[in-house]
Amino acid sequence: MNTLRILRTGAAAVVLSLCAAAASAQTYSKQQLQDLYSSFVTAEGFRPEITPAGNVKFKREGRTHVIYVDEKDPTYFRLVIAFAEDDKSQATRSRRLEAASFASGEVKVGKAYLDNEGDPVFSVEIFTIVPGDAKGIFNRLLKVLDLTYSKYQEKFNNR
Repeated sequence: MNTLRILRTGAAAVVLSLCAAAASAQTYSKQQLQDLYSSFVTAEGFRPEITPAGNVKFKREGRTHVIYVDEKDPTYFRLVIAFAEDDKSQATRSRRLEAASFASGEVKVGKAYLDNEGDPVFSVEIFTIVPGDAKGIFNRLLKVLDLTYSKYQEKFNNR
């Protein structure tokens, strides 16, 4: 009886693995991913635009959000808020780094870091089985970005 149960469990695991591999092996064009991600954004009530680089951009609460589109890795989903700051001084850069480190440590699943110009970037990244899986948690990903940004602001402004 135990041997039969083990065989059934093993067979089920193999079938699930093959289904997941087949789903992730499917190819997606840049256009398909842009359309898919644009539908996520539209469903939340925002107006998506395609950037010159082919990413999906939208405004939310006064901030520009970008979903990066990469047809070479369609199961990698990256949502970002980034903006340029005027003050590029070393003292402000140090405060930004400290605030980014604090925000990343507090939120854990959201990232805050500085780009090459010293401007803050906030991101959330996930791996999916198929790109459409991100739709089910898109609103939650937006909330993670909000919390990461809020923690950054809290630390940066209350130094």
